[in-house]
Amino acid sequence: MIKSLFDNDLYKLTMQNAVRLLYPEVRVKYRFIDRRPRLDWTPKAFQSLNRKIKAMSELRLTREERLWGESRLPWVNPSYWDMLAAYRYNPEEVDTRLEKGHLQLGIAGFWGHSIPWEVPALALASETYYEEIDTNWSHDGQEALMLEKSAQLQDAEVPWGDFGTRRRRDFESQERVVRICHRNPNFTGTSNVHLAMKYDIKPLGTMAHEWPMAHSVLFSLRHANRFSMNAWNDVYRGNLGTALPDTFGTDAFLRDFDGVLARLFDSVRHDSADPYAFTEKFIAHYTQLGINWRSKQFGYTDGNDVKSAIALKSWLKEKGGQCWFGIGTSMTNDFGPSSPALSIVIKLSEVIDRSGVAVSVVKLSDTPEKATGDEDALRVARWTHFGTPLDAK
Repeated sequence: MIKSLFDNDLYKLTMQNAVRLLYPEVRVKYRFIDRRPRLDWTPKAFQSLNRKIKAMSELRLTREERLWGESRLPWVNPSYWDMLAAYRYNPEEVDTRLEKGHLQLGIAGFWGHSIPWEVPALALASETYYEEIDTNWSHDGQEALMLEKSAQLQDAEVPWGDFGTRRRRDFESQERVVRICHRNPNFTGTSNVHLAMKYDIKPLGTMAHEWPMAHSVLFSLRHANRFSMNAWNDVYRGNLGTALPDTFGTDAFLRDFDGVLARLFDSVRHDSADPYAFTEKFIAHYTQLGINWRSKQFGYTDGNDVKSAIALKSWLKEKGGQCWFGIGTSMTNDFGPSSPALSIVIKLSEVIDRSGVAVSVVKLSDTPEKATGDEDALRVARWTHFGTPLDAK
């Protein structure tokens, strides 16, 4: 069900390249989170998922993939391709359990080796669920639905790309999105590297929340954003210049987003809470720094669908701003109310610090419900970034 080493989101490759160069000895753990658990995983589905996870070890980088990567991803360190050519998924890094119908999944290992698991593991969990458990759906009508959505976005001149790998219904569903949309002028590309190569379009992605989350342990909880952005620039030297502000809340991010970093990064990516309030906050911040905010781009990747993307794009256009959208689940897993999409994520949960101590990591987000991490670690992070008393309920 996973087609190749490239059947993954670009940001897993870009972060793996950076981790390999900067933090080769760091070990981490990840945790699977089902935000709307239905507690209906069956032993048969669980066994099927485990077989697919084990089969990941058979994937190999092909000569064609390497040549494409070297040509289309020039900012990746050339030695990365030697590493990836020898890379093998290690299923022993993945621990799965079934507890009263609830799927439990964890990943542990050296950061640079285990980092690619997140997206394919989520895709496999989603695909297996709809193959074995929720089977009340079909691909009938999906072609016409996708053509209609694509036309609506095109008519509204919305610049958008496919971000749908992790929660896709199956590979066919994601490929249909790219196949139909890749000829449209406003379709900017796909996060899926395999499909970007197949359809000769731009691969999309930079960093994920785990990048600043890990830096909160390796350097500083209070200034994790600053250290993570500086480290990113050390590797990519101004390329891949989209910052992700909401790991510890946007206000915490803005305290580190000084004039140097604000000028260096071309774009900021909204991924939680109100996108309009987020945009206004950054407009004010850029203006205070003496930066023409209209020269920057605003990316929106939080649960967008056709209607919300058109509305937000129209609002920002009136203000004279630039934007782009990453649209995922509503494109690659929209099969109606009788078969709703899962809401699943895999988040970094622990980092072994430089002294060898395991430290819990957290994500606070601008949407409180999206916060992840150990409760004690969350209390410390909220005190650090928000000033919330440690004994607050």
